[in-house]
Amino acid sequence: MIHFHVSSTHSYEFQVCRLGTDVETPNQDEVLRSWKIEAPVAQAIHPGSYIDAGAGLTADEATPALTLECWVRLWNLSCYQGVITQFDEAEPGGFGLVVEADRAVAFYTGASGTIAKKAFRTAPDALTGPGEKDLDLMTIPLAQWHHLVATVDGTKIEIYIDAARAGRWEAGEPLNTGGAPLRVGAFGTAGKADGLLDADLAMPTIYGRALSEDEIKEQFSSQALRLPAPEELLACWPLNEESGAHVADISGHERHGQIVNHATWMIGGPGFDADVPWYGTYDPNEDPTRGHGLRLASDDLYDCRWSPTFEYRMPVDARSGAYTGRFRFEVDGEERMYDTLFIVRKATTAAKAPIAFLFSTNTWKAYSATPFCPSWPGIKMNIRGFGYAVDWDDPKAPYCCYRHHRAGQPALQVGMRMPWPMAGPYTLEQKMAADFSQLSRADRFTAAWLEQQGFDYDAYAELDLHQDPNLLDDYEVVFVVGHSEYWSLEQYAHVNRFLDSGGNLVSLSGNSLYWRVSFDEAAEVMECRKVDGWGAQLRPEQRGECWHSHDGKRGGAARDCGLPAWELLGVEFLSYNTMGIAGAGPFRVTNADHFLFQKPNRLNMKNGDHFGFDATNPRRQALGEEGDVRVSTLMKLSAGSVKPPGAPAGLTDPDGIEVLAEGILNWEEFDGKGKYFDYYHRELPPQQRHAHDVACEMIYWERSGGGRVFNASSIAAGWPLAVDPQWSGLLKNVLDHFGVSPRSD
Repeated sequence: MIHFHVSSTHSYEFQVCRLGTDVETPNQDEVLRSWKIEAPVAQAIHPGSYIDAGAGLTADEATPALTLECWVRLWNLSCYQGVITQFDEAEPGGFGLVVEADRAVAFYTGASGTIAKKAFRTAPDALTGPGEKDLDLMTIPLAQWHHLVATVDGTKIEIYIDAARAGRWEAGEPLNTGGAPLRVGAFGTAGKADGLLDADLAMPTIYGRALSEDEIKEQFSSQALRLPAPEELLACWPLNEESGAHVADISGHERHGQIVNHATWMIGGPGFDADVPWYGTYDPNEDPTRGHGLRLASDDLYDCRWSPTFEYRMPVDARSGAYTGRFRFEVDGEERMYDTLFIVRKATTAAKAPIAFLFSTNTWKAYSATPFCPSWPGIKMNIRGFGYAVDWDDPKAPYCCYRHHRAGQPALQVGMRMPWPMAGPYTLEQKMAADFSQLSRADRFTAAWLEQQGFDYDAYAELDLHQDPNLLDDYEVVFVVGHSEYWSLEQYAHVNRFLDSGGNLVSLSGNSLYWRVSFDEAAEVMECRKVDGWGAQLRPEQRGECWHSHDGKRGGAARDCGLPAWELLGVEFLSYNTMGIAGAGPFRVTNADHFLFQKPNRLNMKNGDHFGFDATNPRRQALGEEGDVRVSTLMKLSAGSVKPPGAPAGLTDPDGIEVLAEGILNWEEFDGKGKYFDYYHRELPPQQRHAHDVACEMIYWERSGGGRVFNASSIAAGWPLAVDPQWSGLLKNVLDHFGVSPRSD
């Protein structure tokens, strides 16, 4: 049973379709079921992460004295944001420690009214007494840890920043605790979370007394590495869970919190220096200075939490493959179409096909920018990594693995229960003129070719392989296609097991196995902590934040995490080149006598001949977007450059790799539009790349440990398959050699 969760303001027809072999249009798609919806329902989303600690403090606990304490590292602020609060702006009473848009710190203690009217705010006139007016104390800088404390003792109110008093006032009326929930990282407005904090937090704590200045200094010096004294603690969340949604309160009052919208663990606390070595043995579990931090973001959203709109039971005999939930509707009299793509597996009772076909769904998710973007006229649209119709000020236009959070936090995870128009079958990830995409469209050219040539395959998402170590059992061949860039440890291990047991792998993918990902237990969040490689979100000095919360292991580029692509697939990432312009070329034969060019189909090619292109369309070339080469080629290109400390050097290819052809790049036509990278992810200077016109290598590899690999290592390798008889013939030879034949019917 599949459930579709829909939010719409337009009447629409909804269809469940299996995508056909026409990659350009929906004309051959098979409609399995359709519904007409005349009364659509719009479903709200509620972005923003915070901790909901439930029932708040009572008046007896909070009066006459109270202290709120927290370490905070702010990102960009645009409004009042709650740190530790128990108030709702629509209700009387309450209290809270907040920060303001100008990075001033405020302590709200009003019996009623808004923060702006009732908060005590650090400002040049907030201090009294000679020598105490230090403007540096009034606001807190961004992207730095600071210790915030607010106290009330019945007679006076004080705010401290980094153990220095930044404000002092007469207490006035007694504290009124009100009836709002207790929150960390937000406050309330009319019963809903508001004032969502864009910051990293460490050791939020509430005391039922006013800390003295000496105690505050002692707490500041501890840098959140020591638990506070237990005397009169009303709540304390050490944030040492480092995963999950539960946050334990150690005060004994059981004010345990629940994280809303996931947040980000494994950040480290105020005493942590995240500038750890690139290569080495750093272990966060052995670092006594690391501490614990939790990253909040006002645009965090991983699950829309929408109610299901439709449910549909796939027929038991449904063909495996790529399907879509398709919406057809009108906007201002203009027809629109919106697709939500999904993969259907064959029934477990059915016999397996000879081929397991892995759609590169992890990569589709990594690029899933602007999930709530508007639809577009026509069929195809260039969306790119920034998404379609981006409104940078809209909290519903969130991050992805290629964009930071709206406030500037690195985006280290994405949600699976979200719309992803980027994965649509007709979305492009290139200029419209190129007519290409490195997402689902790249996968579909190979899938369509297999169907057109009569080869049976069983389709899977990469998450299927991640979850099932036995998924590939009994298959002759596994296909890795398109842009299979994001791999989990489990995915790597399961493919390696398949090959070691004598399996065969065909890869028509470029920039393959470049980033490591992990998933939570429910498979609802994909984590990817990108550092050091091309397109990293974390700067090198933030490398200590690349350890995953899902499994506690190092993240980053796969080869830096003990998952080298070259040991599994035979090649590693080398090149980037923009599609649709002159210079990106076909494959060039280098080993024409190889048996794969000879049998069972003799291709009659000689060394230097070109194949893998569309003779009627110069844009449609096998070399496209990103390509991979043997590690020996990378080492050759890196010769003379200084390797990072501790980095591997002098790497050599595994035994048995044969180069059949090369994807060629004409730099005279292409200069300025492409890049080459060495093994350490550093861009090569022009003098090194211009002497080398090879942007990817096609290899055949009989692995000494078992298994065989054919790798045409370019994202666009499948694009010209259907229009180039020689390229099509070569792949048929490969499949024949791997024991796979087309259907006889």
